[in-house]
Amino acid sequence: MAWVTPEELRLHLRLDTIDQAVAAEVIEGAETVIRGELGQTIDPVSGDVAVLVGTGSTVLLLPEMPTSAVTTVTVDGGQPLTEGTDYRWNRYGILTRLAADSCPSGVWETDTNVAVTYDHGYEVLPAFIKQVCKQLAGRSWASPRLVAAESIGDYSVTYAKDSTGTPVSGQAVTEHERRMLTPFSRGERSR
Repeated sequence: MAWVTPEELRLHLRLDTIDQAVAAEVIEGAETVIRGELGQTIDPVSGDVAVLVGTGSTVLLLPEMPTSAVTTVTVDGGQPLTEGTDYRWNRYGILTRLAADSCPSGVWETDTNVAVTYDHGYEVLPAFIKQVCKQLAGRSWASPRLVAAESIGDYSVTYAKDSTGTPVSGQAVTEHERRMLTPFSRGERSR
């Protein structure tokens, strides 16, 4: 499911018409850039399996968020653990080991394989993600590479560059957009 339709992109760009196929390709590119920036799938996924490695701590982070369901958790291929007795989880993808008969220490033992089957992603795309997608797709549509300066006499063009001196493409995430996306990324900065 596309996060932004070609019609929404047309309206965002204030165009009379838009090539639907090219617009869909540009939108798909923007989605890919955002997924890469966030390190997240974003779209809803059911029954995904993550195999994590126990760290000797009480919590493990599932790789995708938001988490909408955890259906099974096993340690080293053993019997499934019981939610509420052996573990608990939250929508931020935090899987907490609880002290129980099966694990008196209440920690995910070091170097154990913890297999988790869970559902994650957004049923309704957050407005900030959709806005950044429109902005990225719009810039890419308008100019595959952003022009910083242009002259007419003896024609000259200068392309925008980021802080490292690398040319900026229409699909580059700006610092402002990165701040808009931060709450949806994986890791400590998202909390």
